[in-house]
Order: sequence, then C-alpha cells, then structure tokens
Amino acid sequence: MTDTSLGFFSQFLPDIVPGTYFSNSSQYSKLTSAIKAYADGFVQIAASYTPSDGGLAEQFDKKTGHPLSAVDLTWSYASVLTANDSYAGIKPAGWGAKGLVVPSVCVPNPGPQVNATFNVNATTFFGGTCMHWSTGLDNDN
Repeated sequence: MTDTSLGFFSQFLPDIVPGTYFSNSSQYSKLTSAIKAYADGFVQIAASYTPSDGGLAEQFDKKTGHPLSAVDLTWSYASVLTANDSYAGIKPAGWGAKGLVVPSVCVPNPGPQVNATFNVNATTFFGGTCMHWSTGLDNDN
C-alpha cells in the first residue's frame, strides 16, 4: 500500500499506514475483513430492495426501494453472478490479455476517421433582421 492508495484503504481501516502486508499478517486479515464487511453491506442493501420475483432494476430509490430506470439489464444479473463467484473464491478466466505489452509512452490515437460533407441551410432572426445562409463543408469528399 502506498501513499497514493492510502485514501482508498483507510476508508475501511482508518489506522492503516502505507506498507507491505503479507497475506498471513494480522493487518492483512483486518483489512480484508473490513473490505468484505463493506461489500457485504452493499449486497444486503441490494437484496433488501430486490422484489420477490428476483427482477433487477438498474437503480432503486434509496428512500422507497422502488425500481428506477431500466429493468432486467444483462449487466445487473452479471454483477450478481460475478459477486457470487468472487465471494465463493471463483476467479474468472482470462480475457485474452496474456502477453499484452503496455507501451512505455502514451501517444494520442485519433482512431478511425471518415470524410463527411455537411450542408447547412438555416434562417435566423437577430434584432429583427432576417439572415439566410447555406454552407457546404467538405473534407476531401
């Protein structure tokens, strides 16, 4: 744990200090237990607002528990399954990033580009005067 990550970890264990914590240390056990308890709190809140039919909404009203926004989104169910697997210690398969090499220098990547033509016809009124214009913007096409 570094000074940079301290703010994140201190929300779970306020007296934690930067350092290396091995998995067999008491500080590691305290920290991971505190993080698990925090996460379990979120799961319990979500469970208390899940209707009896098990349908999951994207959001729920924090005062009434009524579903808000979109319902039955795939990622809502995927998040429950992922949390369940994590709780059970099941690690997902890799996503094909084996051997991925991160560049040493970040450079802008403009991504794919396409030529486009825009023709604008608009009429506006400024101070009682009417103006009309037509503009064609052409980028090599």
